[in-house]
Amino acid sequence: MAAGGPGDHPLKDILHFNMQVYDAECDKMIVELSKYISEDELYKSIDWSTAFNITESTLKDFKIELSKRLLALRG
Repeated sequence: MAAGGPGDHPLKDILHFNMQVYDAECDKMIVELSKYISEDELYKSIDWSTAFNITESTLKDFKIELSKRLLALRG
């Protein structure tokens, strides 16, 4: 994982610096996911490069992916 300062990595920005990276809905789902699985596992299991070139279509797909993960974890 990146060094850990603001702007170094989307996951750190959301979880540690309370920055909005994607949009409020996505960021909230990422925070909720972090309650179920470790930060390291989140880091490894998601393609974070989308944060740097997000489009409306990519954001929609990302929300679907996050939602599916949350539904699976909630059981």
